[in-house]
Amino acid sequence: MDKLRKSKAKNVNPITLFLIILISSFLVFLVNGTSYYVLLGMSFVVVLTFSYLELIKRGFIYLGLYLLLKILAHIDLGMTTGAIIGLIALVLKLYPIFNVGRVLILTSPLKIMAALRKIHFPNTISIALVTALRYLGELELRIKEIRQGMKVRGLRLSLLHPVHSFELYLIPLIYKCLHVSETLTSSIISRGIEYEGEKTSYNPIHFGILDYTFISAFLMVFVLWRLER
Repeated sequence: MDKLRKSKAKNVNPITLFLIILISSFLVFLVNGTSYYVLLGMSFVVVLTFSYLELIKRGFIYLGLYLLLKILAHIDLGMTTGAIIGLIALVLKLYPIFNVGRVLILTSPLKIMAALRKIHFPNTISIALVTALRYLGELELRIKEIRQGMKVRGLRLSLLHPVHSFELYLIPLIYKCLHVSETLTSSIISRGIEYEGEKTSYNPIHFGILDYTFISAFLMVFVLWRLER
């Protein structure tokens, strides 16, 4: 994850990412057809400005889910197939939000905090928001650690025993999350997050041409949707 953070091609303001997610949250339930694919394409462009490797990863995940959806459409397993198809279709529909959200999660917490502070966002809410985003990033790393530990111990997930498979992840994940919470608390205190005085940032935070371009482009999807109606 640290390598991904260092591979940023452009400096996109975290506030821009928040605004894009907000706009996309409305658009994904409104647009269809061409408008949706334009929205999806622009979300991949946002990922591209952050990391080429992440773009490839996100693209393969989308393609894999899309192909799985097509395959399941020709398989009849009763209600199970319908439930899985519905879940995959929902994930694909919300994929633009997931793309931009992924970039936000991988963005430096210090940069997010500095951006929120610059627009005078309440400090308590900013801390909670940044901590939650940090947890999501840490969650992926902890799940990978659990998966590696399961391989060493010869444990395997089984679709025939979903409850047991869920327990294999849940129990160690709870323990690891408690450990992460202690680490994050110590980090927050050591950085003097509660200090009321003026704070500075190593990275200059401002709105640039890229930020205005992204916001305008996502808003244009709404115009395109209106023209298609």
